[in-house]
Amino acid sequence: MAEPRHKQEQNRLFGLVTQFKRQKELLTLAIETSCDDTCVALLQSYESTERSEKPEMVARLLFNKKITSDQRQFGGVHPAVAVEWHQRHLATLVEEAIRSLPEDNTSVHQQTRLPYRTPNLIAVTRGPGMPTSLATGMEVAKGLALAWGIPIVGVHHMQAHALTPQLVEALDRSAGPSVASSPWGARQRVDAEVKAASGQQEEARRPNLDYPYLNLLVSGGHTQLVYSASLTSHLIQCTTDNIALGDMLDKAARKILPPSMLNSGQNVMYAAALERFAFPRFPAGVDEREYNFKYTPPATRAAEIEQHNSPYGWYLSPPLYASRKMEYNFTGLGSQAQRIADSLDSFTSYEDPAEQVLSREDSPESRSDLAPSPDSSAARLSPALKEEDQIEQRRYLARATMQLAFEHLASRIVMVLQQQAKTSGEQQKVKTLVVSGGVASNQFLRHVLRRVLEVRGFGHIRIMAPPVDLCTDNAAMIAWAGSEMWRAGWVSKLDMLPIKKWSMSSTGEQGGILGTPEKPFYVRR
Repeated sequence: MAEPRHKQEQNRLFGLVTQFKRQKELLTLAIETSCDDTCVALLQSYESTERSEKPEMVARLLFNKKITSDQRQFGGVHPAVAVEWHQRHLATLVEEAIRSLPEDNTSVHQQTRLPYRTPNLIAVTRGPGMPTSLATGMEVAKGLALAWGIPIVGVHHMQAHALTPQLVEALDRSAGPSVASSPWGARQRVDAEVKAASGQQEEARRPNLDYPYLNLLVSGGHTQLVYSASLTSHLIQCTTDNIALGDMLDKAARKILPPSMLNSGQNVMYAAALERFAFPRFPAGVDEREYNFKYTPPATRAAEIEQHNSPYGWYLSPPLYASRKMEYNFTGLGSQAQRIADSLDSFTSYEDPAEQVLSREDSPESRSDLAPSPDSSAARLSPALKEEDQIEQRRYLARATMQLAFEHLASRIVMVLQQQAKTSGEQQKVKTLVVSGGVASNQFLRHVLRRVLEVRGFGHIRIMAPPVDLCTDNAAMIAWAGSEMWRAGWVSKLDMLPIKKWSMSSTGEQGGILGTPEKPFYVRR
């Protein structure tokens, strides 16, 4: 027996209302395979006015998983092994994500005859990255978009890193459970305590990341300081054209770390192991502001470019110490650190502590915090280094290498802020520095940046960095970036190809995120 006419109309209207709500609430399945991590995530996101009159984005992770390929035998990433890993594990992760899709019995979705609600969008990393790895993820993503009849967005990997703090804010606004618990709330409490002491309680309640802001993108493949004016408008202020910071730290770590620690690692994330080795007493999960690194920042440019003389007889020269050129360069520092590490077995240290020259010796307060005290055993090492003495010297080298590298990053940030203070209007001035990418998980990096900005007159600049698990490559950030691009009206075509090198700069030859009129990377939906 057919339903009454008014009942049919009611169902039709209910379906339209549900569809409208679902357009407001976006369900995105994302894939990330730019390097050696196979990542899949499922993200719900929508606008809400529950906490303020101005609509705010709220997000909830329904699924977020990563499998990293085992590359230890190569000491780095082997492209063929990475692709094989993606081919072996990506379909399995997608299958797991599908099982996490919410159930849906509305009339709009009953026609699919599926027990779950299909996503509204597919997001996948398009570049930059290793083309063969990117292609593996993109082909699976295209297949899902075709099968479900939904749009697809090819995401810029570094844009996704840059937007991760926005994702974290949205996750923290969600009242529902999420597979990614964020320590952002604890970090907000630290901010609140600091700002309450200076009478800034209102700002301390909730961090809002508004454009424009500075982005420090630091990973194994990229080191860039970017001025972000909007979702798709970015200007590169400073970059490196040789070795990225993460790559330099990885290579230095393979020389500095003791063989026992190097061989016991479960992956090739040597830079992360270097931080743990340099600061063995740093508690896991603790915010850098709650730990005393005993670090004294350089208060002037002159102090910043001083040679770092160790108490063991060797020294390190800061990168680009004779230049104010707006670029990053870690080649020389990395080579110095590796040479010193190679020579430790036979190196003879100073015998007389009085002859030791420490960096920043113009005052007792500005002495190197890495140096042992003059009466310590490390200050009187014999030519034949004992194992424990060599370990301590390697630990010192790890700290010194990171310190000079991170101060080099901070030096260019200070230069940009100084220039902005002279020439930019209030609306163009940045109030926030976002630190993202794999190296952003380094707590000592965050500490150095914060302390340097404080002593150089920019303590008002807020530093935002994602939780450690969202600093390294992940599909959650791809889901968020893809969702934001879709909301802005952009989608990708199914004939898109991987992009090995893809500059974020809107003034570059490629046209930045959106591309050029002749070669656009997105189309209007």
